[in-house]
Amino acid sequence: MEKRYILFDLDGTLTASYEGIINAFVYSLSKFGIEPKADRFNEVIGPPLRHTYMDVYGMSREESEEAIRFFREYYNEKGLFENKPYDGIIDMLHTLYAHDKKLMIATAKQDNIAERIADHFGFSPYLCFIAGTTSDFASEDGGNVRASKEDVIRYILSSNDIKDPEKAVMIGDRAYDISSAKKFGLQTVGVLYGYGTGEELLSAGADYLAKDPRDIERYIIEG
Repeated sequence: MEKRYILFDLDGTLTASYEGIINAFVYSLSKFGIEPKADRFNEVIGPPLRHTYMDVYGMSREESEEAIRFFREYYNEKGLFENKPYDGIIDMLHTLYAHDKKLMIATAKQDNIAERIADHFGFSPYLCFIAGTTSDFASEDGGNVRASKEDVIRYILSSNDIKDPEKAVMIGDRAYDISSAKKFGLQTVGVLYGYGTGEELLSAGADYLAKDPRDIERYIIEG
């Protein structure tokens, strides 16, 4: 099956974002007098923030909303640039672009933050679409919000008139990326250099595991 539309997760897939995210997370928890659980830091990278605050730290919805505001207070000012592309990412994007692949970002970050990161690190010239979340919580009245990776992928498919999702590939480092894409029939690649594990990615249904960006490039072009 042709691999035409390539959707990339951002954190742990295009950029090594651990430092900025963890610093923002620790900052937000300090506002509640909470000591972070360092052994669970990797769980913060990828899933929506509300899950971490509510599931790991037992916060209510209202508390998690406040925690997310503190997180962004730090992250939107400093944390987003405490970050760097993985080695080989720009070369991979350049090669895929040259092969006429439609490259997109599908992230749990908010649109404007994803755009700032893409511009800062030089991804933007290779991308035809960037989509992130518009809210941290699903609308209670059924409103058209993007609060999850599943919402983001649905929005990308609709906005780009992708009629055959089997021609689209979701590339990410966490189970959320893989399982969300599978709901729409996308091909999936789990990356082993990010923050998830091979076991996590395979359990979520990854079709292929890539050890580095060059491996992604080969799979998309040759596989």
